[in-house]
Amino acid sequence: MPDKVITTLLSDLEKLFRYALAHCEYVCPERRDPETCIIMSILSKKFGIKLPCEEDYGEFKRETFEKLIKEIEIRRGKKIDEVIRELEKNGYKSLQDQIDHNDAIFAVEVLRAYDKRKLLSEEKEKE
Repeated sequence: MPDKVITTLLSDLEKLFRYALAHCEYVCPERRDPETCIIMSILSKKFGIKLPCEEDYGEFKRETFEKLIKEIEIRRGKKIDEVIRELEKNGYKSLQDQIDHNDAIFAVEVLRAYDKRKLLSEEKEKE
């Protein structure tokens, strides 16, 4: 289904944002959706409200997750796909293993979500 533009009150959008923010505060990182996280980060800037994950990751932007992947690759001495495969195969031997695994998967998914948004945006421009 193609995206459509709607008009709504900014105050209504902010209420929805604050409602969704409860998910960030109480459910994340257990259940998170990278595409929704990107949307939340865009809206958080518009409303001047920091997301809880900014304490862990810093500003929610593509470069943040590219840097996170690089840090994990340097620490582990392997490409991110190898890190993920190895941790899934061998399991966790430390808390750092679990953190690296969760962060690696999320960072890769966030980058894919940014790529998808970029493609959709480019397709819209062509129309």
